[in-house]
Order: sequence, then C-alpha cells, then structure tokens
Amino acid sequence: MPERRSPPTERVAQVLNLLADHAGRPLSLAVIAERLDLSKPTCLGILTTLTETGFVHRTADKTYRLGAAIARLGRAAEVGVAPLDVLLPHLNDLHRDLGLSCLLTALRDGETVVVGRAGAIGTGRRPQDLVGDRFPAVPPLGLAELLWNGDQALDTWLERTPLVPVTARRGTLRRVVREARESGFLIECLTAAPAARNDVLANLVTSGMPDATIATLRDYLPDADWEEFTAEVPDEALDVATIHAPVHDHQGAQCFTVSVVVGRRRLPPRTCAKWTRTITESALAATAAIGGWNPWTG
Repeated sequence: MPERRSPPTERVAQVLNLLADHAGRPLSLAVIAERLDLSKPTCLGILTTLTETGFVHRTADKTYRLGAAIARLGRAAEVGVAPLDVLLPHLNDLHRDLGLSCLLTALRDGETVVVGRAGAIGTGRRPQDLVGDRFPAVPPLGLAELLWNGDQALDTWLERTPLVPVTARRGTLRRVVREARESGFLIECLTAAPAARNDVLANLVTSGMPDATIATLRDYLPDADWEEFTAEVPDEALDVATIHAPVHDHQGAQCFTVSVVVGRRRLPPRTCAKWTRTITESALAATAAIGGWNPWTG
C-alpha cells in the first residue's frame, strides 16, 4: 500500500516536540508559530485543543508549556516500551560503522549483565555469545557500568571487597571518573599481559571452578591500580581493550552501558579519537531515543 501521511498530525507532533525541547521555558503563540512556520490561526487552533485535553498548559502570561497529560503518556511508555527494542538498533549501527563487536550491559542486583550484542565476540570456531552472562560488579570489575551514576554509587562499589588487591589511592580513580564524566567515554587499556586483566578476572570468577581454585589463580593476577583506565585520547598510540559510554534514563541515571571491543595494540591517536567520538554520539542518540538525558553534559 502507498504510504499515507497526515499533515495535521505532523503539525501537532511538531508543536509537542518544540515544547519538549524548551521544557524549562514556556513559549508564546508568536514564537511557536514562527519556529514551526505556521500561521497564527492554525497554531492557535492546535494549542487550544491540546490545552483542552491537558497535553499543553497555558500560563497566566499567555505562554505555553507541556501539560500534565504528557506525564501520564510518559509513564505508560516506560511500562509499555521495551528499552532493548529501541537500543539494539543503535548497537547494530555502531557495529556497522566501526566494524567492531559491541555489547550493551546493565547493572542488575550487584552484577553486570550483558543484555545485547552486535558482532561476534572472540575468535576461533566458537565465538562467545555473552548475552545473558552475568559478572560480579566488584572492584575492579563493573566501573564502566556505574561511574556515570554519581559519587554515592561509586563509593558503594568501592566499599565492596575487591577481587584483587587495590594498590592505588582512591584519588587516582576519582580523577579518571571525573574526566570520564566530562568526556562521555571511558577507555580500558590492554595491560602488559596478552589480554586485559579485567577480562581474565571476569572469566575466572564466572568459570564455575571451585572457589579455592579461583582464589589461588586470582593471586597470580596483578593488583588493581586503575592505570588501565583513561578518559583522554593521548598524543601517541594506545593499547586499547574496550571503550565504554553511558546510556541514561529519563531521570538522568545510567541505565545501560555501550561497550566496543577493540582489542588492539598501538591504536593511532586519530583513530582512537574518531572511535571515542562515534561511540559517545551513539550513546547520546540511544539516550535520546528512550527519552533520557545525560546529567553530566546536559
């Protein structure tokens, strides 16, 4: 069937979106009509009907803002719309644009849960699926999933008994956290070992081996010093394991994390800058798609 459009409905949607973009500042009839290139009579008719139905509120000084009925729709959308249905296309687009494997993770009951994937993870005949896998959010694991949630969440995480000894002061980590909140991304670097230490640790604690065996093997891993994390693109090549960026909900809370699996040594600064920018923009677009906002960047 040919696509059919409704210009009157489009104009209503334009009015609501404009008011949503200026939620902190009511707009006059003249401003709304000018911004949307509508005649004043047409615009007034739309606003009058929306006001009568509660979707728009007319203030005492004859300006307009969103009404209480919009909040009811928002609450219904939160219940009726599955965020993953909205977010996974963004993950797939990111995988296509970068040619790298991507993961979508979330914190659930003190664990990091992989809720989405785009692209194969791992090499060989049996690449990992990972979707549904759970990893303990215990230092040094889980930082990317909570650092954009504020200092209280970070402090609670730091109070948990670490999986390996932590030898660096908290000030070192807080500097990285502050920089990541400003930049919108977190880079986890490859360590001197063949693989990232945190990846090895995550696989170890979820391996199903006896606790005593896991505890013995953990002793062979290097201490956590937070040096593998950075939120800046350096001037020289960098050994990059993963790059993370947050997805926020309507309250500004970090609800998901987009992670791109890089796994490359001596990544050129120009490439690193391009990838961090692409990942950050993808996470911001995903945040907007679910009606969220980033409290660190506005």
